[in-house]
Amino acid sequence: MYAVEIRHDGDGLAEPTARIRSWLDHQQIEPNVFRFSLMPEGTIFRLEFKILSEAEVFAQAFGGQVIERTGTVAA
Repeated sequence: MYAVEIRHDGDGLAEPTARIRSWLDHQQIEPNVFRFSLMPEGTIFRLEFKILSEAEVFAQAFGGQVIERTGTVAA
């Protein structure tokens, strides 16, 4: 899988989560993993995709980058 991390600085989890979910729904992209880590300075979202092109377009839309390929992708 292809992981993308994006950072949201500041308080509030609902708005960035809703924005990400809305974008994914509009693009008809379903990540395999959608998780986040709360940090004192903000939130880090980590999404994992089976398809590299989906990871790349998500990263571009949200100012992130594809950071690694994790695990094995089953056909």
